Amino acid sequence: MTKRWLLLLLTACLLTGAYGQNRSVNLPKNIPLPDVLKKAKKQKKFVLLDFGSPRCSPCLFIKNHIFTIDSIADFINERFVSVDYTEGPEKKRLSKIYGVYTEPVLLICNAQGKLMHRMEGKCTPGEMMSRLRQGLDVKNNLIAQDAKYANGNREAEFLISYIETLHIAGLRAQRDSVLRNIFSPTFDMETLKTPEYWNVFLRYNESPVSREGCYVFSHREEFYKLFGEKVVNGKIDNMFNGKLRTYTYGQTPPIESKEYRDILTCLQNTDYPKSTEWLIYLMPAQYKFKDWMSMVKAIDHALDFNIPKGKAKETYMIMMSRQICWYSDCHEALTYALKWIDRVLETTADPSKIQSEREQIIQKMNELKQ
Repeated sequence: MTKRWLLLLLTACLLTGAYGQNRSVNLPKNIPLPDVLKKAKKQKKFVLLDFGSPRCSPCLFIKNHIFTIDSIADFINERFVSVDYTEGPEKKRLSKIYGVYTEPVLLICNAQGKLMHRMEGKCTPGEMMSRLRQGLDVKNNLIAQDAKYANGNREAEFLISYIETLHIAGLRAQRDSVLRNIFSPTFDMETLKTPEYWNVFLRYNESPVSREGCYVFSHREEFYKLFGEKVVNGKIDNMFNGKLRTYTYGQTPPIESKEYRDILTCLQNTDYPKSTEWLIYLMPAQYKFKDWMSMVKAIDHALDFNIPKGKAKETYMIMMSRQICWYSDCHEALTYALKWIDRVLETTADPSKIQSEREQIIQKMNELKQ
């Protein structure tokens, strides 16, 4: 075979690989559910309900990059009558029936419309296939695991599987309730050092002052040796950063939360390197919605002592000025927010974005004067 023919053959193979994916999930839009169920009964198939919108990027990713893979399209088309709910009264009606309050959400139902399985959010092709197969497994899908849990199954292996199913379903309150059953008041904290339970903690625990969070934090040197300093510190940082965002942008007084008070005490009594970084946000938060002038003075003290530096200082002044602008009706406190924004304007490389922040503060100050 000549080199020319070899080149042509190779090109054909490459083109086949590049363009061979030409099937997609049959996904009509916004069809009334009774019509869908009627079709499913006739064809002896299950039902796949896709809740999304044309403006949702994870929804579009699933439709354009997951549902267009031949193996996935064939699997779904062979077993399901599918429909895409993007808008209209039927989407609103079904969202209330099935408790869909975010997107994308995929529901697997039987031909009578009874929920079998629920999947939320973006995923990989492999994850999609695994989730679909679980949804069709009547002994292991969401409804089956709900029943096992309701009937008292508290075996560790099952609970770990159930938490993952609830996490994929986006049922966070239920997930956290089951998590508390695993990390109960009688849970042996030494067990956290096993890979099985460490991975549950790593993936799902969100509170640095939960019983297990405190244990990992106070015994972090031991966990460094087992799972690596980068992984352990990454988990600790994620937990504290998540709560920092909650109390920085939340709309209730942080001081009324026991978790907030416990976090504050924890950080005031540790030598963890990032504790000061977190405290400059969390210390002023104790006055939020209670005493705005005490809050702005606490922020000013952090700036006077030059605790945040460089870019971190700019970010700090912007975030704190936003809080005052968004939540405070104290004119004097707003003057501090304006002062911080003006300081950022003196050093920032992109003043256009910050200028709008300044205008919002001035607008609110003028409104309060009227």
